[in-house]
Amino acid sequence: MKDRSLQLISPILLLLIWEIAARVGVIDTRFFPAPIEIFGRLAELIEDGTLLTATVITLRRVVIGFALAMIPGVLIGVIMGISRTTRLALGPLVSALYPVPKIALVPAVLLIFGLGEESYYAVTFISVFFLVALNTLAGVLNLEQKYFDIARNNGAGRWDMLWTVAIPGALPSIFTGINLGLGFALTVVVGTELLVPMGGLGALMWQSYQIYDIATLYAGLIVVALLGWAFSVFVAEVEGQMIPWRAAEARKRRAPSTLENEPRIRRFVRMWWMATRPFSFTASVTPVTLGAVLAAYDGHWNWLLFAITLIGSVSIHAGTNLINDYYDWRKGTDTADSLGPNRALQEGMLTPQHVFWGGLIFFALGSALGLYLVETRGIFILYLGIFSVLAGWFYTAGPAAFAYVGLGEVVVFVFMGPVMVLGSYFVLTQQIAWEAVLVSLPIGFLVAAILHANNMRDLEGDLEKGKRTLANILGRRNSQREYLILVGGSYVLLAALFLIDVTLWPILLPLITLPAALKLLRTATTSNAPTVLNRVVRGTAQLHQRFGWLMILGFIVAIATQIG
Repeated sequence: MKDRSLQLISPILLLLIWEIAARVGVIDTRFFPAPIEIFGRLAELIEDGTLLTATVITLRRVVIGFALAMIPGVLIGVIMGISRTTRLALGPLVSALYPVPKIALVPAVLLIFGLGEESYYAVTFISVFFLVALNTLAGVLNLEQKYFDIARNNGAGRWDMLWTVAIPGALPSIFTGINLGLGFALTVVVGTELLVPMGGLGALMWQSYQIYDIATLYAGLIVVALLGWAFSVFVAEVEGQMIPWRAAEARKRRAPSTLENEPRIRRFVRMWWMATRPFSFTASVTPVTLGAVLAAYDGHWNWLLFAITLIGSVSIHAGTNLINDYYDWRKGTDTADSLGPNRALQEGMLTPQHVFWGGLIFFALGSALGLYLVETRGIFILYLGIFSVLAGWFYTAGPAAFAYVGLGEVVVFVFMGPVMVLGSYFVLTQQIAWEAVLVSLPIGFLVAAILHANNMRDLEGDLEKGKRTLANILGRRNSQREYLILVGGSYVLLAALFLIDVTLWPILLPLITLPAALKLLRTATTSNAPTVLNRVVRGTAQLHQRFGWLMILGFIVAIATQIG
């Protein structure tokens, strides 16, 4: 608190001196209006919406342009750092282009991209890319060679070293580049808006200059300064969470390895990350996206509706995960010795009450988004939403929970296959089509296979605890046959979809995953060891993700072919 108070002294002191100087006539108020007048104008601009509109336009240009530049900038910087060949090939080009004044490139960019948003994004990209790439490169080159040698001696390939050594080790320099890049992006965007005034804070200040409205000009400058400060604070906070050891090194007396000394935000995010299990969200993201691209293939698309559907579905999924964990814990099915992913409860980071209320909050969020879709797209979404929430709740809740009477795979197949694909398709098209159900079947089979592999792993333990799953009802041998039917059936259904409509040949892309599927089938049908079957669970989840996204990619290729 003391440090933050000290940070406020200089701006407050500056404003106070400025106000006094204006009142006693030391400065010319025609060029330097009193702060009271500037803040009064600021309030007027906020009230009539002018400032908000201009700020949103500028922010959009900064964020999109920065995002387009940051990811390739980091990747190119890291690759240059670990690959001498790439560094020698690209180094002179990057070093030569970096010092070129980016604002001087605006005329050329306008000639190429025209008078539109693309020009702002392009100038921002050019400005930020080199800054981020060079800082990342410096961070990788400053790493000690021994870290790469250790990774290489432990069998790490070039890509493994990129993700496990180069990027983590270069994070301090990467964040320095991000911090500088965000500030530079803001500077370039506002400067471009001054040169090409088509909305935004720069255009607002240019218009104020033209009519000699000096108070508005200063108000715009204040907002730009506040945005720059906010970017800096945001990056510093994220850096503190991502690289906590830097702060720990400055505080030797604190033990950085204890949970109590972990930054609050980082601890909060880590606990709920573990509790909601985002790695499982591919089971909901994949079918929703598949339904959306099928709608796009049929000529219907809306980014906003897709985003709302996706967030709502993931929220229901997260709520289901939490409620399932709560009731499994209460019923004694999940314990501290379980191999499952319920680590937040097992390690005592969250109480059962926290998990229960967290589940309710996620259900409420998903339901709120669902009600919006009901109002705008039709009553059919209400039926799907109600049944989805009930299925998620009673999956483990109640004396006859689905997961405890051998219906788990059936419920998962129905709601994470046909229901999600058809629901996403309906939101965008407002039509109920059997083709959406047919397309969903391979995905439904594979998501059911994930759960069945999980139940095969826990077969004996579930039986001892009174949990009746399809795996322990069928027995070990027959449960292995069911896994074979679920995984193998997904590929048979894929082939059937192609035979129904051979023009959809790109949806055969998931056949690339067939070798991985065969390996999983061999392991699942020859081993009964829980630790081995635990790898089968993970492998099946990865297979579902890759199969689904290749299927999605197939529809995108089909759309592109259709357009062409």
